[in-house]
Amino acid sequence: MKRMSFVSSIEEVLPPEAGSVPGLEAVVAHWTEGVCPAEEWLQLLRDRWGPAGLAMRRGGDIVGFAIFAPRKYLRHAERFFPDPEPDVQSVLLAYVGGERRTRKHLLVRVLKDLRQRGASGVEAVASDVAVPGHMPTRFLLESGWHPLRSVRYRGRAYTVVRAELGNAVEIGELARDIIGRVKLPRLKNASPAPEAFTRVEASFRRARSRF
Repeated sequence: MKRMSFVSSIEEVLPPEAGSVPGLEAVVAHWTEGVCPAEEWLQLLRDRWGPAGLAMRRGGDIVGFAIFAPRKYLRHAERFFPDPEPDVQSVLLAYVGGERRTRKHLLVRVLKDLRQRGASGVEAVASDVAVPGHMPTRFLLESGWHPLRSVRYRGRAYTVVRAELGNAVEIGELARDIIGRVKLPRLKNASPAPEAFTRVEASFRRARSRF
């Protein structure tokens, strides 16, 4: 009998796997405001930008996941930012889920991956109270993120936070602050495809024009 490994690993969530990650479909629907299914959204990002979802697996089970993307692909984020047309380099960490240590490992992996892609920083809309689809403000502040401003939306309080992605040494120091000394394998990024915008990209444009 083959022994099942209980060593944790963090890997990209491939588009066809979207439905097998508990909670991922709801998170993508929340942040895109239902523009398209999670599988199509992940494929769009993979073609145009790179992997936008990571999952931690342990013993064959998925124990947590992270969703992140350029802000223009997360329509719900526009409710919390004053500039309606985000810069192409503006990246948002939409969600990190799982038990606390799992979230910390995923958070470090996201920061390292974005730094390798050349991002100078990443922002998040954290919830001051428990709101589905958002990360707790306290969790991110305790992980070294800096508050930018407070926002109220539909009677609930949120905090927009940011993490600066400096050089590799600074990222390593931030990682140690979050989870101690760890070494995570590098994610192989998908190369953006040169083809024209897909049908899903067009739907994002139409949705933004109606906003």
